[in-house]
Amino acid sequence: MIEIARTRRTSSASASLFFERWCAIETHPEWAPSMEYFKLSEPFGVGARGVLKAVGGQESPFRITAVGPGFIYADTTELDAAELTVHHEAVEGLDGTEVTLSAWLDGPGEAQLARGMSAEVQRSLERDLASLAALLEG
Repeated sequence: MIEIARTRRTSSASASLFFERWCAIETHPEWAPSMEYFKLSEPFGVGARGVLKAVGGQESPFRITAVGPGFIYADTTELDAAELTVHHEAVEGLDGTEVTLSAWLDGPGEAQLARGMSAEVQRSLERDLASLAALLEG
């Protein structure tokens, strides 16, 4: 497993608001400008499968790999040579909500994929978190 991106932000929006938007799969493109769509083919929950499409990319299968405890959500996208997991976590603190997004690759092609996609995934996570925070704080 190779972590390829991580971003953190403190927000005035509650952890529950972040969690609600992460779990509303169909709304991800509203705050994740790099994504064209997310579609589940089964009811929401850990193990639920669907397809997603990044802007300019190909449709890829994904599955929900974590929901809670607390305000945690993760999904894993199946790529040709590895899986890409994006983990979302929000924790209430004294100075606001600490929100962390991280991404890692796991599989036989993780090192090669990491070299080719780390920078773009980092930029995407930063944009996505900034966009969602602005939406929830507004």
